Amino acid sequence: MTVGEYFKCPLCGKTFCIKMQMDPTYTLYDWPIHVSCSNCGNEMDLVFNSNGLQPSDLKIDDAEQCITFGYSAVLPMTSALYYRDLSRAERMVSFSPFINYSFFYGKLDASGMLGYWVNALMKSLIPYRHYLKELYPLISHQPCNVKAFSAKLAALSEAPKYKVLRNENECLDAFIDLFFATYKNLSIALYEKSPYAKLYQQLQDFVLRADENQLALARDVVNKVMSLDDWLWDEALETAAEVVNEIQVLFPSMSFVAMGTFDIPSGKELYTMTVGFKKLDEWYASLFEALVHIMPLIVGLNNAMKNGDANVFVVDGNQLSKTMIDFSKLDTANRIGAISQDAVLKETFVPLLNTHIRNAIQHSGDNFKIESQIVEYHYDHTDRSKHDDFRLIDVGFMVFMQLLHLLEAIFLVTSMEKKLRNV
Repeated sequence: MTVGEYFKCPLCGKTFCIKMQMDPTYTLYDWPIHVSCSNCGNEMDLVFNSNGLQPSDLKIDDAEQCITFGYSAVLPMTSALYYRDLSRAERMVSFSPFINYSFFYGKLDASGMLGYWVNALMKSLIPYRHYLKELYPLISHQPCNVKAFSAKLAALSEAPKYKVLRNENECLDAFIDLFFATYKNLSIALYEKSPYAKLYQQLQDFVLRADENQLALARDVVNKVMSLDDWLWDEALETAAEVVNEIQVLFPSMSFVAMGTFDIPSGKELYTMTVGFKKLDEWYASLFEALVHIMPLIVGLNNAMKNGDANVFVVDGNQLSKTMIDFSKLDTANRIGAISQDAVLKETFVPLLNTHIRNAIQHSGDNFKIESQIVEYHYDHTDRSKHDDFRLIDVGFMVFMQLLHLLEAIFLVTSMEKKLRNV
């Protein structure tokens, strides 16, 4: 079922029609719509809820001819429903976003695993996505007010009766448990069975089974080149909470995982109408930095797991003349080059740590093409002819995968620290 909604660009007056895919969830939440005006370039953020399209002052009556695009809160759009100049009659006979998507994927069932995942997200994540952001100011305040944190958690959970947590460690454990529940809702079976989750599963198992002395040595080596506490509190937790708070804008990009696709770029001509490129670029840059900054711990634990010494790099059975001090002195590009020598580290992180994208964002070299939803990343500010191009939906997918890996890194740090609390 679809519903047509009409609106105009407030700057140039261009008229648009959204062919909305309706489902039982549309009345429960505010669904994000992001539109780049193809006439003047204006970026517009709208929402759709039980009151229809908002803001209401942009709404207009039906139009005979207008730019039409499809919208689903969870599905990508195909070219059949992306910025098409259609008459009223043509809009009436055009297929829904769901049917177009099903045609696009051929024999693949767009309602099977994807539908199961979406239903789970609607039930187990969307209602609670704001918890992490609202709790972060309390848990990060030093000293943590245990009573206030307990009361806030109970209020968010709508629990009239609750037991006050006993100390800061219990508050932290409860906070991390919420992150872990978020992660389990996001990382469906297809991801957990993929090579991209392999490293985290191995390192987490190592942290849980390693003796405390071995972990303490690994932690001490890493803390000589970075502060794990500073990374956790000043960067990782806040960044992850910010993205989770608006996770619904990534749903169309996240659908690749439900279809078993992990290629970057995907090579698929698909579009998203839930988020703009500036927000995705901002998140990409923040997640990129958080992952690069925690790389000494990932590398150190990987070293300790493989050869018993966090400070010794071994690749293909050969010891490299590197220590953690050497690694920490490398700039971002060379850190990524160093981890590329390890097959598992390379497969896990390198596709998501594209220095061309990061450099273009830092130097305002990101340029969005509305007609194709291609983002051009001009990474060399001295030569604008050089750029890497990605579809907007692929940028969203990279952000989603970065988020999963950041959550995994958070769990490695907190699991290690929890195990070492009483040592």
